Amino acid sequence: MAELITEVGLEPQYFESAPGRANVFTRIEGTDPSADALLVHGHLDVVPALADDWSVDPFAGEVKDGMIWGRGAVDMKDMDAMMLSVMRHMARTGDRAKRDIVFGFFADEEAGMSYGSKWITQNHPELFDGVTDALSEVGGYSANIGGQRAYLLQTAEKGLMWLNLIAKGEAGHGSGLHENNAVTRLSRAMANIGEYTCPLS
Repeated sequence: MAELITEVGLEPQYFESAPGRANVFTRIEGTDPSADALLVHGHLDVVPALADDWSVDPFAGEVKDGMIWGRGAVDMKDMDAMMLSVMRHMARTGDRAKRDIVFGFFADEEAGMSYGSKWITQNHPELFDGVTDALSEVGGYSANIGGQRAYLLQTAEKGLMWLNLIAKGEAGHGSGLHENNAVTRLSRAMANIGEYTCPLS
């Protein structure tokens, strides 16, 4: 990444959070210094892959059925490549947005972000000076809607949902047995929720 950024005359900033775990950033200044900056970011790591579980080499990037097959092809080498292409085009043509655009490629997203965004924000917060907005993966796959190609946008993910669980039972004295006990019924319900495994498909 750093080499491809340098190749078009931009200055990459390279930060290793651990040996071989690289975070790469660059900033393209906008035409209005007073405008808020935009962060466009991706991650360079992928989920581990067991070759025996794949019909192709998961790290070869094979073209099959008109598509690239490989670990990270969708999450998220595709967007990393698009970010890099846009950045290089802007550098070659001199195109500038109104605001600064910060391009960030994090070393780690899939395994807790400890080597990626968490490490960068703790050690190099200056990279985000002036940044008020951020764009990253993924609004979903493009879709054909009414004969038009549509690219979906996602504006939020993984919010909180509060639930009120109500259990009914009979009141009683502590000296007796009470099988119709609301507290133990509620405890069993909570334990079942915690032990439930959602289906993969």
